[in-house]
Amino acid sequence: MTKKDLYDQWNTKTLGGSTKLSVENFDLIQDGVHVEAPNEDSLNLIQLIGEITNSRSSSGPIPGTTKIVSDAQVGDATAAVVFRPDDDNSVWSLEGADVTHGGGGGGTIRTRLKLYDGVTLIEIGDESFSGNTNPFEPKGNYGPVHITYDVYLVQQVTGSTGGDEETSTVNISVSRVR
Repeated sequence: MTKKDLYDQWNTKTLGGSTKLSVENFDLIQDGVHVEAPNEDSLNLIQLIGEITNSRSSSGPIPGTTKIVSDAQVGDATAAVVFRPDDDNSVWSLEGADVTHGGGGGGTIRTRLKLYDGVTLIEIGDESFSGNTNPFEPKGNYGPVHITYDVYLVQQVTGSTGGDEETSTVNISVSRVR
């Protein structure tokens, strides 16, 4: 794809307002460019447009992409997906997480926050408690956590139910970084 082709596709987009170039539109166009010497000008233009429009970042979250995601599970020991990005080569950063225990008749529930690649689980947080909301402790014990389609975030819930269904609701904040 030539530099002219890129300009032709982006010529109706602006840096702000209702016709602003979206991250999704940027991704769609950049995905069609081959990494080869004749496309060097196109690749440089993609880098420049990406930085100007905040469609990519080399220093942190892409503005406007931070969101809070919640997932509620009844204790059953299976790994349930909390957050998995679309299969779009995006990378997300985990900013924070907490867990709320609800329902039930006084049992104790254990919630583990883990990264999962479809085969292996890596624990990054573990909370056992009855009632209330708790952050996964110690805060920041896992450093930067990046989530992709291939390695995503799950919760695993176990514990006694105290006679009724007890749920674990994990709330996370994520920001897209690529």
